[in-house]
Amino acid sequence: MHFSTSGVGIFCAVWAQGQLASAVATQSYIPFKLINSSTIAEITSQPGNLDGPKLKPGVNETSFDWWYFDVVSTTSKNESLTIVFYNSGPSSLGNPGGPLSIQVTGVFANGTAFGTIADATCGATMKNDEDGISSVWNGAGASFTGTSLDQRGVEYTVAIDNPTIGINGTLTLKSVSLPHYPCDLNKPGVSQQIIPDVFWSNAVPDAVATADFAIAGSPLRFTGNGYHDKNWAATIFSDTFNTWYWGHARLGPYSLVWFDVVTKDGREHFSSWITKDGELFTQSCQPNSVVVRPWGQNSEFPPTPKMPAPSGYMIQYDLGGGKAF
Repeated sequence: MHFSTSGVGIFCAVWAQGQLASAVATQSYIPFKLINSSTIAEITSQPGNLDGPKLKPGVNETSFDWWYFDVVSTTSKNESLTIVFYNSGPSSLGNPGGPLSIQVTGVFANGTAFGTIADATCGATMKNDEDGISSVWNGAGASFTGTSLDQRGVEYTVAIDNPTIGINGTLTLKSVSLPHYPCDLNKPGVSQQIIPDVFWSNAVPDAVATADFAIAGSPLRFTGNGYHDKNWAATIFSDTFNTWYWGHARLGPYSLVWFDVVTKDGREHFSSWITKDGELFTQSCQPNSVVVRPWGQNSEFPPTPKMPAPSGYMIQYDLGGGKAF
């Protein structure tokens, strides 16, 4: 696996933070710099901001805010791609080149893995309005755009053009599910907390996705199942949990997302999500609403630190009334 970093920007264009004409529209500039003060995480959902920046006034040493995208091929057992846009402090997630970066990892059809990191040394611009979200990570050669989450047929495009790290291409997502929060659909005034002090929103739980990239001169082109979410917190991520079981899948007409997390106090937290043909089938944060357990080799639960991966996982959704999925 090859990793590289890029921290050189040719030109930095700065947007002033401010309000647009729409009541819920904002545009802002995130500098390539940590704040030297406390930060406040957005706890309760705000109108039109499911996928927007979530920390005010910015990211400090121990906080993080990320936008995560992935796609797994439906025709190859190997091909996959993950792209993450990070705004994080060195004590929260680690930021070897600075607070703003993109990380690209994946696997070619032949099983060869790759990975690289690029720093957005010129800062990131964000625009969030009734038409959706757009963001440019200057210096990293990367951007993402998404249509309104208040409308059906959500689409996202992630674009990267960075010769320094040898990556050029686009990832497109066409959602087949519904945007939501841990325990609620996309609406203002609900909790965004997935576990104590950590927050989550899921703009695209499942999508028809297409990756079309050149990675160091080698083509990576495939279609598959895609996904996009974000997490944020005003605390060190690893200090909040002991085990973190999260995932997403598609089974026929069903789109699934699951969380089963054990926090430092030994409590287990759950968030279950299934849509069928794009309509809500089940959503719950009740105890045991979705239980994830390892099976086969290395299946001790909870796992010990640095335990190898198990043979697999059993995932069971409680649908109520004695029914399970």
